[in-house]
This record gives sequence, C-alpha cells and structure tokens, in this order.
Amino acid sequence: MENNIEMYEREAENFCELNKIAKSNGIVLFGSSFAKNIPVYELKQAFNIESDIYNRSLAGISIFNAEKLIDDCVIKLSPQKVLLQLGEIDLEQGSHTIPDIINEYEKIISKLRATDKHCSIVIVSICENDPNVCPHELNKELELMAHRTKCQYADISSAFSNNSPYIKAFNLLKFFMMDNVSFSNAMTLASI
Repeated sequence: MENNIEMYEREAENFCELNKIAKSNGIVLFGSSFAKNIPVYELKQAFNIESDIYNRSLAGISIFNAEKLIDDCVIKLSPQKVLLQLGEIDLEQGSHTIPDIINEYEKIISKLRATDKHCSIVIVSICENDPNVCPHELNKELELMAHRTKCQYADISSAFSNNSPYIKAFNLLKFFMMDNVSFSNAMTLASI
C-alpha cells in the first residue's frame, strides 16, 4: 500500500506542475480508475462546453488516500465546481464498509467547503462492470449523503451498459459542467 501512496504522490506532483498553467475557477473531476479514463479534453470540445475542465483522477486510488492528495489535485486549482467519483476501488477490494466510505466522503466534502464555501460539489455514482461487485447499495448511500450534505448527485451507473462507457458517462455529466442549461438541454437531461 505504501508504494501506491508514493505513486499517487508522484502523480500529484505532476498535477501541481500542470496546475501552474491551468486556469482557476474551472471544473475539476477527481476520482479513481473509471474517472481517470474519461477523456475530458476531447469531450469538452465535442460537447462545446465553455468551462475549463481538469481531470485530476488517480487510477486505483482508495478514498482513504484521497484526502491526503486533494490539496494538490483539486484545491490548488480554486475550482468553481468539483465532481467526486471515489469508492469504486474500496468496494472492489472489500476492505472497508459502505459507512466507512461515506464517512471519508464527508471528510473530503468538509475539507473542500472549509477551503471555499462557494465551490459547488457533485457526487458522482460509481460505475462498475465487475459482476462480483454490486455498486447499487453504495450509490444509494452516495445519493443520500449528497442530499444530506447539500451536494448535487450525478448518476452515471448506466454508462457501462453502453458500447462507449466513458463517452456515455461524460454525456451524463455534461449537464453538471455547463454554466447555463437551456430548456432543450434540461429536457434532454430529464429523458436520460
């Protein structure tokens, strides 16, 4: 486990260098393996999203290591919005309970709010294609926690049923990334 933490810290150092040229007040996606594979830059252009979007996800990261890295990966960007998608690795490994995962999420939300009370936070459901892992219970608890902590909740759990799961996930998330949602976009969101 210590080697993983060192690997994440090295990747966080790379993010620190990228953050020097990044613009503040954008949108940051911070998650684990599934989130890491979402090609936000290409999809931002394809979907004509005006906001700057930065993917600061770390493949294989446990939510229990995320709080240590959130300063370098997220807070230093001074984002207007943060999309969090964590817990998939913890669920796969079965080393922590769902209440433990939710408790860690709440610590991260508190840390983000202590840094910038105006930052909008979106809790993103986990998306799992391993038949031995059932994410429904965790996603249900994530949604309840999002409401309790006054965060938004984005359900992308259906993305793996698509031939292009990362594009589908971004398509579901794009409404949380737009500054202004038109009536037609709102209707499209309602039909997804």
